Amino acid sequence: MTEGDRINRMDSQLIDMPLAVSALLETVTQHQRNFEIIQRNFETTNNRFTAIITEIFDIRVDMQEMQSEVRGLQTENRRILDILQNRQNEGDSRFPAPSFAIPN
Repeated sequence: MTEGDRINRMDSQLIDMPLAVSALLETVTQHQRNFEIIQRNFETTNNRFTAIITEIFDIRVDMQEMQSEVRGLQTENRRILDILQNRQNEGDSRFPAPSFAIPN
């Protein structure tokens, strides 16, 4: 290889180096933009997830309140049935036992 070939080769490599650096900087910039988009998407998803979790807890509280009300109604119904059955067993005339006989 002659001295001129070596100089030409080095000159060619020096020209390629700024292009390579420029391409590398462009790649880094694009990766940074992509990372920022991913981060925003994650934050949005995280906020939505937090809202969903809050709503689930609210629904659970509502459900527990309804269950408590249903239990109270069941207890009250049992109490009323016990009162009615005791009166029927005692022959209370105010609440006669229902007749289930089928007429001929």
